[in-house]
Amino acid sequence: MIALSGVTHSLEVIEILGGKASQIPIAVTPFKDDDKNNDVQLMHEVIANDLSRSGLFSPIDISGVSQYPYDERDVNFSNWSALQSQFILLGKLRKTAVGRNNLQVEVIWSLVDIYKEKTIMTISLKGPAKQYRLIAHRIADIVYEKLTGSEGIFQTNIAFVKKFNPKQYSLFISDYDGYNPKAILNSKHPIISPRWSPDGKKIAYVSFEKKKPVIYIQNIETGKRTLLANFRGNNSAPAWSPDSRKLAIVLTYSLNSQIYVIKADGSDIKQIMRTRSINTEPTWAPNGKELYFSSDRGGSAQIYKVDMATNEVERVTYEGKNNLSPSLSPDGKLLLFLNQEDRKYRVAVQNLLSNQVLKLTSGPDDESPIFSPNGHMVLFTYKDYGKTSKIGTVSINGLKVTPIDVGSGIIMESTWGPIKN
Repeated sequence: MIALSGVTHSLEVIEILGGKASQIPIAVTPFKDDDKNNDVQLMHEVIANDLSRSGLFSPIDISGVSQYPYDERDVNFSNWSALQSQFILLGKLRKTAVGRNNLQVEVIWSLVDIYKEKTIMTISLKGPAKQYRLIAHRIADIVYEKLTGSEGIFQTNIAFVKKFNPKQYSLFISDYDGYNPKAILNSKHPIISPRWSPDGKKIAYVSFEKKKPVIYIQNIETGKRTLLANFRGNNSAPAWSPDSRKLAIVLTYSLNSQIYVIKADGSDIKQIMRTRSINTEPTWAPNGKELYFSSDRGGSAQIYKVDMATNEVERVTYEGKNNLSPSLSPDGKLLLFLNQEDRKYRVAVQNLLSNQVLKLTSGPDDESPIFSPNGHMVLFTYKDYGKTSKIGTVSINGLKVTPIDVGSGIIMESTWGPIKN
C-alpha cells in the first residue's frame, strides 16, 4: 500500500495536439539518499523512462550536472534554464525499518516550473522499499496528469504470450514496462488473442487445446477458467464490451467467419450480421452501441462499423491496400489499425472526425496494435529484423518507439489492462 499526501498548486494544462504535440523538456534528478547501495536509487530513472516512453516528455541529459538540488529552495533557475529544462523533478528519501526484513521508504518530492520559477507541487509517498518501481510509476502518473490533463498509465499491467518451443506456451502478466512478469497460464498448445476485461478482473483468450480454436475466460485473481465458446468450427477474436458483461466473438460455422455477441457467462448468443463475406476482428466502440470490424466485402480487407440496433454498416478506412486489426481510443475519437502498403504492415491511427491518417511505425511486420487505457500510447507486436517476434510501445504522436524487454522466448499476442481504481 502506497500512501500519498501533499499540497499542489494550479498550473495551466499543456494540451496534446494529436500527432504534432510538442515534447515537454523535464529534468528528473536523483533523489537524495544516504544509503548508496540499493535499487531504490534507480527511482529517478524509472520516472524518466516512463515520461520518455509516452512521447510527450523529453527528459534532458543531466549526466554533466555536478550537483543536484534535493529541495525546491535549492533550485538554481538560471542554470536549469540554460539546460533548456522547463520543469525539474527533485526529492529525497527517508527509510525506516518496520519489523524484521521490512524496509519502508518515504519519498518527498517536488515538481518545479523553471520558466515561472515556482513550485507546482510537493508530495510525500510512502511504501515498502521493495516496491520502489511502483512508487516511481505513481510519481510519473501524478506528473503526467498534472502537465497533460490526462490520467497516467504507468501503474497499469500488460498481458502477452511467450512461445518457448513448439509445445510450450505461457500467458504472462507484467508491469506495463515488462518488469515483474508472472505466468498465469501454461499450455502445450498455442494461446492467441488475449483481451483484458475493462473491469480488470478477467482475460479472455483463444486456446487450441481442444484441437481447434476455442475461447476461454480466466479470472486473474483466482485462476479459475471458464469455457466461453466451443461451437462447431472455429471460435476466435474475443472482444469485451465496455461494461465487461458481453463479448463479441467470431465463429466459423461454414466457410466464412461471422461476428456474434455472447454474454460473459456463455449464454444468449446472437449473430450480428449475415453476409457471405468474411467479418472478423471485432472491437467495441466506447458507447457500447457500435462494433468496428475488418471485412473483405469490398474486395480487400478494410475496417467497417456496424450499428447493432439498426444493423447499418459503414466503411471507415480507405487509405492503403489492406487495413485490419481495429482498436478504438477510450474517447472514441481515434481508430487504431494495421495498414498494409508496399508489402509492409505498419501501425496507423485515424482521426474519426477528420479521417486524417498518421502512420506511427515503419513496419514491415507489425501486428496486434492496441491502445493504452488513456489512448496516448499503443502496445504492438513487431519482428526484430524480420526474425524474432517482440512487443513494444509507440506514442500516439509517433515520436517514441520503445521495446519492452520481457526476457527470452518469442513474445507475441499482447494486450493492455485498464487503469486500476
